[in-house]
This record gives sequence, C-alpha cells and structure tokens, in this order.
Amino acid sequence: MELDDLLEFIKKYDESEVLDYKENLKEASAIGEYVSSLGNSALLAGFPAAHMVWGIKDMTKQIVGTSFEPYKTKTSGRNKMPLTTHLSTFTDPHVNLEFKEFTLQDKKKLVLLTIDVKHINRPIKYHGKEYIRVGTSNKNLAEFPEKERRLWQSFESSKFELESAKANLSFDEINTLLNIDYYVKARNLTGLSSTDELIQNLLEDNVIQKTGHKFNITNLGAYTLAKNIKSFPKLERRTIRITKYRGNRTLDNSIFDKMGQFGIAVSFDNVIKSVMSLLPYTEDYSEGTRKDIPMFPQIAIRELIANALVHQDFTVIGSRPFVEIFDSRIEISNPGAPLIDPRRFLDYKPKSRNDELADLLGKLNIVESRGTGIDKVVNSLEELDLPAMDIKIQGSDSTVVILHEQQKFTDMSIAEKNHSIYWHACLKYVADEQISNATLRSRFHLATRHSAAVSKAIGNSVDAGLIKPYDIEAGKKNMKYIPFWGTDILNS
Repeated sequence: MELDDLLEFIKKYDESEVLDYKENLKEASAIGEYVSSLGNSALLAGFPAAHMVWGIKDMTKQIVGTSFEPYKTKTSGRNKMPLTTHLSTFTDPHVNLEFKEFTLQDKKKLVLLTIDVKHINRPIKYHGKEYIRVGTSNKNLAEFPEKERRLWQSFESSKFELESAKANLSFDEINTLLNIDYYVKARNLTGLSSTDELIQNLLEDNVIQKTGHKFNITNLGAYTLAKNIKSFPKLERRTIRITKYRGNRTLDNSIFDKMGQFGIAVSFDNVIKSVMSLLPYTEDYSEGTRKDIPMFPQIAIRELIANALVHQDFTVIGSRPFVEIFDSRIEISNPGAPLIDPRRFLDYKPKSRNDELADLLGKLNIVESRGTGIDKVVNSLEELDLPAMDIKIQGSDSTVVILHEQQKFTDMSIAEKNHSIYWHACLKYVADEQISNATLRSRFHLATRHSAAVSKAIGNSVDAGLIKPYDIEAGKKNMKYIPFWGTDILNS
C-alpha cells in the first residue's frame, strides 16, 4: 500500500474489528495483543489481512503524526528485545507482519502495520493467550465461545471444497459421474485438442485432484457438476430446496417441494426457471397484447440465489440453501452468517468463505467476480416499484433475504421505508450521487404534495443511523443524503 492508497484507506474506513488507529502506542505487549485480536477477527470475517495505523486520532481520524518507530522500538525491562523480534517470538502461529513508514509533506509520519493471515490455520496467540475484537475493543477469545466456535469452523470450511468426494477413479469413471460436457461448454473449452488438456483444466479448477495414475473428485467438483447428486451422499443434503406454500405462512400446505438432483452449476438455469414459474404473475395489456409479469424480477432472483449458493457456510450441519415462495413474498436463505455487515453488501467488494467455489462459478458464468450482483438486485427492485430487500441474520446459522410484493409508500411500515430509503441511498452513492426528497418522490412515484411525508421518512432513516446529510450546512430545501458509511462534505 502506497501513501496515496493509505490516505484514501484512512478516509474511507473507520475503526472496526479488523482496523485500529493509534497515535503513539509503543508498548510491545499491547501491540502483541492487537496482532492477536485483529488477526483473529480478520480470520473470522474471512479477510486476508487486518491493519493498524499509527499517527491517527481514533475518533476523528485526524492525522496528527506519530513518533513510533517500529524497527527501532525495543521492549521494556532487562532484555530490551527489538519489537519485531518480540512479536515474532511470542506470536503463535507465525504471522507475516509488515510495518511500513510514510512521511507526509508537512513532515508528519504515519506507520502502517499489515497483519497477513492468508495462510493461518488456527487462532493466533500472543504469549499463549488468544484475543478477539468485540467492536473496537480487544477481549479474551475464551470469554466469547460463539466467536471461538465460528473461528475454528472457518478453518474447517476452507478445507471442505478440496476434500475428496470420491477417490481413485479413472477419467472414464469421472466422465460417468460428472457432467464434463457442460463444463467444457460453460468454460468455453470446446477448442481443446486432447483429453490431457481437458484434465489439466479440471485440475487447475480443483474439480479433480491427481493421485498417482488416477484421480479424486473433490467436493467442489461433485457439488457443481454431479450428474446425480445421490452418487455423493454427503453432498445430497447440500443442494438447493424450493418450496411453494399456499398462503403466507410455512404452516400453510406446500403445493411444491423439490430438492436438487444435480450439481448446482449444471442445474442452475433450471432452478431459476422453476422459481420464476412458481411466482405469482400479473397481467399487463399496456402494449395491446397480454403479457404475464412475474411478481419479482428474474435478475434479482438469479443474483440472490447465486449469492446464497456461493456464500453458504458448509460447516453448518443439517442445513441447505432454501427458496420459499409465499403468496406475497419470497425468502432466499443460506446456511451461515455473512462475513460482512449486510448493510455493506452493495459497496464492499465480494468476499466469499468458499473461494474455490466462487472462482469456479465465476468461470462458469453463474456469479460475477466484480461484485455488481447486489447493485442489480437493488436497481431491478426499484425499477418495478418494489420495496427494498430485507436481510435477516438468524444467529450464526442462517442468512435470509426477503423480497416483498409491491405496495404503496403510504402502506409501508417505518422499517420497510427505512430499508427502501437506505438501499436507494447506497445505489445513488456508488454512482456518485446523493438522494433527496425529490429523488425519493420519484422512486416512489409520489406527487409534490407528499413532500412532508417523505421528509418524515427521511428523518426516521437518519434517526435509525442508516443515512446522514451530505452537507450539514445546506438549507432544508437543498438537503441531500448519503449512506451512513459514505464520505460527506466535511470529510471529503
């Protein structure tokens, strides 16, 4: 990270569970605890690194400079061990720590510590103790057993995709079990000149692994490309399930209930077609001929189901991706809690706990690596005048995204209005725009006479901490708003 990158990083990010600002902290034991707590929090969140920055006031993020010199600092006491040696000696497992020093034009100095956890496979200890961040405080990991459990599960989950689903197979046997024709077509590999080239691609994509003169099919290969998922018993309960109910409660009788029979990549298009066929439709004669319009846009359904598949937590036992269709809503869920705050889905780069699955589904054109999926969901819902998505986290076991049927602004609850205003603000912000009373009236197709009602809704969203003024000194009629995490005039 260069100086310009660091300054932009400071401007964009507040202190968090993976980032801490200090002015002149020099005590080796305190820095060691931060390495453990920030590093473990990064592991828990699935991030490749955590950071500390010296020379910054932690609340205001004012650049004040620092006198901390990491490569000259020594521990207190009789031994006077260099700080870097101390951290290397008393941190277990060994963590790659990179200190970088910067000098600004006004001679103020900043120090950046990058705590690289990409290759760590167990919780980080300092002096034999494990720490974790709770908000912006360092705590003993043992005091938070749920975080400790999830941290250990994060190591297990990362191994799942590459574990063997079936072993010691010939390539002909692999061809019998996996839909290699689909793989070749979806990966645009029809020009390959030999079976050896095809095998090399399958190896590079972690679909299979070589073992002597034979091959293993990985869980990743079986889960995505199986011709019959029952051939892989431990994966059978991981396929997506689609249920349609008669009514608006799970207590109502289901009129459709089906679980996937093939690999999720092979069956993905059919899953989307099945869901769309089960949605309620309305009739549209605006162009002179009848057109059936589904309750929810296909692009939103597609992106949310793809997200549910790729972001699921394979360590959660007895659970699977689920699509539940009711008369007035659809719920799409996946095992596991998200790795980032759900309110940041739209602006953060995508982060999957299942990197190999995400990579392969990207190559098969099922998910995007650019992270524009949620943008498409929010935009498509707005285009059809639908309420914004509602995201619910059910402990560490499940993430549920709910889409609701169309309703008038006046019929929405305060929470529903808050959701719609917040996601509207996010969509505008990433396009370098701000929302206002006027943009919201346009979003909800409201006349000018509804300005007071919209202002009240904006006030509720501000009070809920979801949006904030872009320019606090703007007049009431010219006031614009951005998401709570955006950069306002004062900090730009």
